[in-house]
Amino acid sequence: MKKKLLFLFLSLSLLISCNPDSSEIADDPDPIDDENVIPEEKFPDGSLNSFFSNALISDIISNIERRNPIKITAYDKINNRIKTNYPYLKNLLVKATNNQSWFVTQNSEASTIVEITNVDIQSGWISLGSTYSGRLSTSIGSTLEFFNPFINYEIINDRPLFNPYSTIVTEGNFNYIQSGGIIEKTDGSYILLTPIVFGAHDKRSIYYATSTNLENWVFENKKLLSTDMIPFAKTNGNVFSTGTPFKLDNGNLLVLLGVQEPNNNYTSAYMIIDENLTIIQPPKEINIPEWNGLDNNSFPLAITKFNNKYRILFHKRNPNFIDREIHEVIASNLFDALDLNKSIVSSTMIHKGTSSSGYLRGKADDANYINFNSELYLLIGGEELPSNYLTSNNREYGLMKLNNDTWKHDPRSPLIVNPVQLHNKYPIYNWAWDHLGGFVSPIIKNNTLYIFMAFGTDNPDYFITGIKIKL
Repeated sequence: MKKKLLFLFLSLSLLISCNPDSSEIADDPDPIDDENVIPEEKFPDGSLNSFFSNALISDIISNIERRNPIKITAYDKINNRIKTNYPYLKNLLVKATNNQSWFVTQNSEASTIVEITNVDIQSGWISLGSTYSGRLSTSIGSTLEFFNPFINYEIINDRPLFNPYSTIVTEGNFNYIQSGGIIEKTDGSYILLTPIVFGAHDKRSIYYATSTNLENWVFENKKLLSTDMIPFAKTNGNVFSTGTPFKLDNGNLLVLLGVQEPNNNYTSAYMIIDENLTIIQPPKEINIPEWNGLDNNSFPLAITKFNNKYRILFHKRNPNFIDREIHEVIASNLFDALDLNKSIVSSTMIHKGTSSSGYLRGKADDANYINFNSELYLLIGGEELPSNYLTSNNREYGLMKLNNDTWKHDPRSPLIVNPVQLHNKYPIYNWAWDHLGGFVSPIIKNNTLYIFMAFGTDNPDYFITGIKIKL
């Protein structure tokens, strides 16, 4: 009888120890060997990269390549905690701007999201709190991501940029407002060009907003440009400004334009204005054959001057309007290049979404230059193809740096990520949780990087806002 009881006891013990709902599941017997893990890249102090943290940790090696996904190696149900094969747990101790929590996410667009309450560096246990969306799969080998967008930025005033927020202009009711480039005037005030979208991109015109401090803005409800003012445009079509208006030697500003043509393709153009928004040179097509005309379907993204060369980014669209390519044209003389197709030094594709991996393995439709500490960077954004990642079907932004005339991704990208699903934890962001909209407009003032962009809900309205990153 005693032997039977002992056998029954051992059997029950074995059954409990093998149950996936038990207090603790043993570590994965074949975890990744820490000695073979490539160390995370260290960025020089004073580089723009050094002011960013890893907002989306999705892979041991690189968020872009994603060769070794993070996996659960142990689960303690009683204490609601997990272990993973991710070796750099100190990254989960980085504090957000207002001490917002880190989260564990799983599946497309963070359909599952669980708060992290504690990280024990010594033991490797990650303690979990409330589940704000979905249901966490805790099985050994289940993949996950760590997520906290607010370690990289804070949203200006924790609301959309304008208060009250306009929904109507002189042309009628509109859908949403984009950013379209920021101007610093000689009196120290600022203008933000704001393309206005009517309907589902049925029509777009350029308006503007003003500010004295980059944080409090007034939408002026004054139209600067519409397609009925452009001879080569579709009469009631789309025109939008992109990039940061480029200041010419005489103080005037060159504004890049995307212009919808009568056949609904886009062409590349520019206009020249003064700081009071008087149009000096009406919209004119850029005369580089690959980037104009009815058949090319493209538009410019940004312009800068660096090391005595002019650099211009262009965006190419394929026939079914899935945006995938970003090119850079370098010229020695700006207007010879724009007007005469001369003085062009090189033309290079710097990103192709169909062959790239990671967070831009789909759309790649926005980029802007940032010149910081005599080095050149790109904020580059796009929308990933459907996947099991948080970035799936969302536009996020990464950082690229020019190294020896070659553009190199920050391997932690995307670095600027919208707070997907976090409105369930922070209701104040219930207007900002679905998508980031182009086009980004950055400016550096007072040791702060300000970036103006549009955050979206699933309405699918967008609300223009600003974020800031302390440098």
